[in-house]
Amino acid sequence: MEIRKLPDNLINQIAAGEVVERPSSALKELIENAIDAKSTQINILIEDGGKNLISVSDNGIGIEKKYVPLAVERHATSKLPKNDLIKIDYLGFRGEALPSIAAVSELNIQTRSIKSDEAWSLDVIAGTVKEIYPSSRQSGTIISVKKLFYATPARLKFLKSSQVESGYCNQMILKQALANPKIGFKFQANGRELLNIKPELNSDDLFLNRITNVMGQNFTEEAIKINNVKPIKEEKFAKIHGLISLPTMNKSNHNQQYLFVNGRCIQDRNLSGAIRAAYRDTLPKGRFPLFCLFIEVPSEFIDVNVHPGKTEVRFQDNALIRSLLVGSISRELNASFSRTTGDISKEAITRFEPYKNINIENYVNETQTFFENNKLSPSIKSIKSINEENPTAPNDQQDDFPLGVALAQFNKNYIISRNSNGIVIVDQHAAHERLVLEKMKSARVNKSIEKQILLLPEVIHLQPIPLALIIENIDLLSEIGFVIEPFGAGMVIVREIPALIGHADIKQIIIDLGDDLSSAGLPSSYLAKVDLILGNIACHRSVRSGRVLNETEMNNLLREMEITPNSGQCNHGRPTSISLSLKDIEKLFNRA
Repeated sequence: MEIRKLPDNLINQIAAGEVVERPSSALKELIENAIDAKSTQINILIEDGGKNLISVSDNGIGIEKKYVPLAVERHATSKLPKNDLIKIDYLGFRGEALPSIAAVSELNIQTRSIKSDEAWSLDVIAGTVKEIYPSSRQSGTIISVKKLFYATPARLKFLKSSQVESGYCNQMILKQALANPKIGFKFQANGRELLNIKPELNSDDLFLNRITNVMGQNFTEEAIKINNVKPIKEEKFAKIHGLISLPTMNKSNHNQQYLFVNGRCIQDRNLSGAIRAAYRDTLPKGRFPLFCLFIEVPSEFIDVNVHPGKTEVRFQDNALIRSLLVGSISRELNASFSRTTGDISKEAITRFEPYKNINIENYVNETQTFFENNKLSPSIKSIKSINEENPTAPNDQQDDFPLGVALAQFNKNYIISRNSNGIVIVDQHAAHERLVLEKMKSARVNKSIEKQILLLPEVIHLQPIPLALIIENIDLLSEIGFVIEPFGAGMVIVREIPALIGHADIKQIIIDLGDDLSSAGLPSSYLAKVDLILGNIACHRSVRSGRVLNETEMNNLLREMEITPNSGQCNHGRPTSISLSLKDIEKLFNRA
């Protein structure tokens, strides 16, 4: 078989297939060029989702006339002045983007260098470079890409609808805007302005303001700040800063998860896994946290040349960066363990809104129905009488507790308490479920799990699949306090149990655990397996809904929550408490 060298035009079209996956990929490369050109304002215009037109205009340093034709030649770049791939300080560096895009479209460059009084223009049609000619451009550079992929119709057929492609472009611009707060971004699609983000020039906290503009004030007000440094070597450091959401602020997708390394928005499975690990057992299944995190490392510490789209990086010490991520997030989540997002309180308030304008004719009937259908158990003693009998009991003059003092138990499941800010409603089952889980996790980590020998070992019949899964994980169950052995056909025998689970129904715990493992399966991570099993056990051991608690029990539960990690969420990620401030309550009565 004959071996031959491919023509340059075909090489560029092949490269375009790697670098330019869709219109947003081409737009990304053009915006990165504008950022590298030291622009402070970037204007983007697209039509038909970027398939018909992509135009990126900047006010950067421009390109000198003699370099304009070179800009569309393969492997020609201004980003590697010392030919050093070890230390890359620009977003672009390969010299592939413009020739790749030009090979599959109609490309036009208009530019004026800050060193010149003249502007120049160049056209490239499907890889064919035309003659350079004068332009009326006043400053910076504008690059227009028309009929993207018209030279490779096969790729064009695989693009999504114009609306979807516009959405990808919008997301990509938001990512670039987050990483570059000193640059303004304006985005128009089909003549309609979708974004107009002003540059942050005179602010004490550029990134916080930009995150607020892009992700919303609700996120930044509720989010947890991350700021940490880890030494690498020879007085060089890895830094991380940004914002993460509380576990109770989550979404059903990854759309508001932004991770940047040295100003590049990246998608790295290892780092994403590290963030998931930090949120372990605090999120509902299928939900994802929100975050905007910036990692900064010495440029020689990473390799950015590992993916055609430069969306992945390789670290010299991946374990160090993973440790920095997990440690920083875990530390801040633990410090904010009892907080829940204000959205939950706002949702609660909206439920009361209909009662503000209640029809007077139906008032009596509706009020009677309300109290008939709900059980409100008063405290055993009033707060006043407690303070009279026990001078050490909390009151308004003493230090306030975050979760307040118990007033009543509502519907045999919800503890109502009051603190100096307002009212707190606690789900007793969800809260105790978390307390039990954290105690068991702590005991396992400290290798201090106490076992209790059963006077009468429990023989349990199981279905074939749950039975196989329980037997397969006997060693893992032993580590958390269970001594289980196979016992004839279709049975296991439980001889010892963790002392923490006390008088719980052992048979039901094992049956439910087998059912859960057979339906949901076990995760691949060993720690995740342990947490899943501990969570299942803790659910059975916790205070059940419908159990009446006295005032001492309620207050003890609140005090334990205040010192327990992750107590703001139950084992399944649901919130354990809702706070209604005095201001919120006054709004309901039109007093605010």
